[in-house]
Amino acid sequence: MNNIIKYGSVQANPLYNCRNRSSAHTPEEWSKRDGVSRPIFGITEGVAGLLVDIAYIPVFFVMIEKENFKMSCYKIMTALAVVDFLSIIVNCMITGWLTYEGAVFCTHPEVIYYSGMSGKSLWCVSNVLAVTLITNRLLDLTSPRAIVFFFEGNRTYLFFLAAIIYGLYFFFCNTPTAFNSKYHTWFFDPMIFEGRAMEYENFPIFINNFLVVFLTCSLYILFCIALRSKLKNTAGSESRKAVSWDTVSINVLLQSVMICAVNLTVSIIYVTMNYIEVPPWLIIIGQLNWQLGHAAPVVIYLKFNKTIRSGVLRKLGIRRDKKVSVYRKSTLTKSTISTGHIIAA
Repeated sequence: MNNIIKYGSVQANPLYNCRNRSSAHTPEEWSKRDGVSRPIFGITEGVAGLLVDIAYIPVFFVMIEKENFKMSCYKIMTALAVVDFLSIIVNCMITGWLTYEGAVFCTHPEVIYYSGMSGKSLWCVSNVLAVTLITNRLLDLTSPRAIVFFFEGNRTYLFFLAAIIYGLYFFFCNTPTAFNSKYHTWFFDPMIFEGRAMEYENFPIFINNFLVVFLTCSLYILFCIALRSKLKNTAGSESRKAVSWDTVSINVLLQSVMICAVNLTVSIIYVTMNYIEVPPWLIIIGQLNWQLGHAAPVVIYLKFNKTIRSGVLRKLGIRRDKKVSVYRKSTLTKSTISTGHIIAA
């Protein structure tokens, strides 16, 4: 964005000027020359993205219910849901349309430039919020005083502010990604000029992908260890009422593995493919995992989060359950475990 302010428009920037070649091409010629149209693939991912975003709407309204939203973890989950909703517009709907058309950067330079900036920035915001959520859950298990100090009342919004500022840095001061239908993914190199890929390198995103995802996975491991210890202590004092460690551990570890595996795969592939040549199938896996990273949480919430699932069914008129409070400040009750508050998107 800072280069747009500097030069006045996308194509006024010499690095993104599609007419700054010895032989200029029309958008149709660019598509025929460097793009590959995949109509079925494009329609499929566009429709899938639309359905996921529709599914997010009732989930969002359950999250912001007063009884849920007063909990800091639900505030963070709500913010993640908003980021996922917006990300899916870029990585599923817009990507599906560009795939359908066989687009490359020079067929839709402005749309791809702004979409690339938005998608990359939203990814970074979601990384920070995911780390914030798992930190919140870890502190809730291990240090009640710390959870109150950092997240009580409106203090949670300070973490939102930090995530937004972090995302704005990548939006305004960072190289955008550019879609290429031939590879069906978003590269930093818009592939306008041959032999100049390194001029579009993005070291900050390299650091983000490895550092933030490493932190997320490490914190999940610590969380699982802390949860196991907490459940053993609970089982010792209230054996009849305690929740089985075997049942909870399977749910927690399954969700943790899914989330970490998707994010880690996206991070590694996206960094690698921008610096070395990798097989096309691996690039496709990276793109699909990026989409899955923002789409999977709504499925995970509905599958594993009892509060959200029941709330959605209630709002849809399928089930009429009595509203039961799940708010248990810094305690590990059956409802706290089963609602899946430990999920990070």
